[in-house]
Amino acid sequence: MKISKEAKIGVFAFAMLIVLYWGINFLNKNERLKRTTTYYVVYGNANGLQRKSPIMINGVTVGSVSAVELGRQSRVVVTLQINSQYKLPLGTAAVVSSGGILDKKNITLEISGNSTFHKANDTIQASLAGGDIMSVAGSIAGRTDSLLAQLSGVAAAMQAMLSAQNQAHVATSLADIAALSNNLNTAAVELSKIAAENHENINALLTDLRETSGNLNAVSGNLKNSNDAIASLIKNADATFANAQALTATLNRYTAQGTLLSAMQNDSLYVNLNRTVNSLNALLTDLKNNPDDYVHFSMFGGKSKK
Repeated sequence: MKISKEAKIGVFAFAMLIVLYWGINFLNKNERLKRTTTYYVVYGNANGLQRKSPIMINGVTVGSVSAVELGRQSRVVVTLQINSQYKLPLGTAAVVSSGGILDKKNITLEISGNSTFHKANDTIQASLAGGDIMSVAGSIAGRTDSLLAQLSGVAAAMQAMLSAQNQAHVATSLADIAALSNNLNTAAVELSKIAAENHENINALLTDLRETSGNLNAVSGNLKNSNDAIASLIKNADATFANAQALTATLNRYTAQGTLLSAMQNDSLYVNLNRTVNSLNALLTDLKNNPDDYVHFSMFGGKSKK
């Protein structure tokens, strides 16, 4: 039996349609290609959910929404198809959240720690996420409105402050500030001129102060030398007085012994006594006639006459 060319083309086209149908189902992860378990969730609002919206656990897709229907009392019944390998413990919550900036919704399953699991066709606890991007955007929008109202109030206050009268006051204040700045600049210039004109006088004053300091140092040195001379004079006087005391003691001893006359007749004693008295008289006379040789004081450090 010979098959016509048209029949061959028809059979080939039919086969291709079947392959295309099953390929589309495979790419869309149709529930017919794998075993799934059906669960239900009831929401007060669909909140953007639609068929094929993904169902996720910790960011991993475990199923999809197969139907979104309106039930009794205007409640929204959502049918979930979840891979049978994933078991849902009792207390698991189905949270509707935003999947991105385009407000694509999905369902995130928050798994509880219960050891007992839901059965097929059970109704899972429903929940709405308060931290999704659209909720945050709504909160931001509300705060933005409040901020805009406050900015409007500030703008009105600024406008009242910048009335014609206030603007004149502000202009006057700015002019006063500019005048004050010019006065300060002029004062700075005058101070600089005064400092430049008196620069030489200041340097001369510093030179005089340095010379005076040198003279004071010289006076201090002369005082030290005078102290040395006075100390030498006192030392010599002490020695002379000591000799006089020794002589007096000797005379007293001779007088007590009744031998003063014989002692006076002693040439060496007479010579020593006479020499001591003459030395003491010469020292006192020289101190009276030439005091500069013993005590010297000069305000400007002049040299003493020898």
